[in-house]
Amino acid sequence: MRKIPLIVCLLATLTVAQAEEKKKIYKYTDANGVTHYTETKLNDEYQEADLPELSIVPSTPIKQSSAGSQTADEAAQVDPAAVTKFTIIAPVHEENLWGTGGKLTAQVSTLTPAQLENNQVQFIIDGSKKAPADDTTQVFGGIYRGEHTVQALLVNRYTKKVIKKTDTVTFYMHQNSKK
Repeated sequence: MRKIPLIVCLLATLTVAQAEEKKKIYKYTDANGVTHYTETKLNDEYQEADLPELSIVPSTPIKQSSAGSQTADEAAQVDPAAVTKFTIIAPVHEENLWGTGGKLTAQVSTLTPAQLENNQVQFIIDGSKKAPADDTTQVFGGIYRGEHTVQALLVNRYTKKVIKKTDTVTFYMHQNSKK
């Protein structure tokens, strides 16, 4: 019975000793200038490679921060494609628009190129969805005299899901009288 633990210890010691033994690496450069490396000497053309010692750098654990605080490194790693601010900047709420010829220029807050790469802006005027576009400013025709509403949606161009919505803005269109 005592022989089995002794044999196991002996095998473990031999395995560790073999693992610590430096392995030889052989290399060969062929006629095309391609260098080949191997652990076994395949023929006489392979010579022992003079390689530097392998350096091992120990890993360091990631420090967990408390839920409410954010380190400077974490703040720097904010996704550039993430949209935090999305509002309508034109027309402003309860704005009176005069002499536009029935055209409305609607604009949302500025988006970065990374944000526009993944998303499109879609306006809803008087409850009617317009086609999504790749720009933050769009011009619409056929908006005549009276009270109107506009809202903007930020739509993911790949999944077609709404990412963000703006508040609804009410504006008033007026036209100059003809004389």
